[in-house]
Amino acid sequence: MKELSMHILDIAQNSIRANANIITIIVKELIKDNIFEFSIKDNGTGIDEEILKDIRNPFTTSRTMRRVGLGIPLLDNTCNICNGRLEIDSSSKQGTYIKASMEYNHIDRPPIGDMVATMATLISSNGDIDIQYKHYYNENSFDITTKELKEVLGDEVPLTNLDVIKWLKEFLKENINELKSDGDKS
Repeated sequence: MKELSMHILDIAQNSIRANANIITIIVKELIKDNIFEFSIKDNGTGIDEEILKDIRNPFTTSRTMRRVGLGIPLLDNTCNICNGRLEIDSSSKQGTYIKASMEYNHIDRPPIGDMVATMATLISSNGDIDIQYKHYYNENSFDITTKELKEVLGDEVPLTNLDVIKWLKEFLKENINELKSDGDKS
């Protein structure tokens, strides 16, 4: 995958397929420490022990339609190339935690990509799932949760409403830009 946001989307979609109703996504751009990392935690069905032990192999997948799963092996390779690592902790019926870390300024680290589109897609497409997103840039951070959004919107306005999606994209874009602008000053 050419962008890390696509890895985040892929893993979050795996969480959704695992029947998670809570997904927490944390992105950390710690430039001063030369660290880029993201983590995704869910409360889904978890990964079976047999699959987990070979999950970095592209021919290990729980899918029945396609016998190849490239998401985790590609991410693992990217982490290794960029002097980082991929951690996966999961057990059946207990959910999954995935953390990818790498050197921020490594020449082979893919760009973060379009986190606005990734998060707007996840949030607006999964109204029944509580999605929590927190983004750090050096010492600064911002976060958003679908639970808070639903409380503000009430039952009358769904997250799939076009005006809500438009507002959400602007909110995410504005906050990420402000986060990076303030983070570069500190």
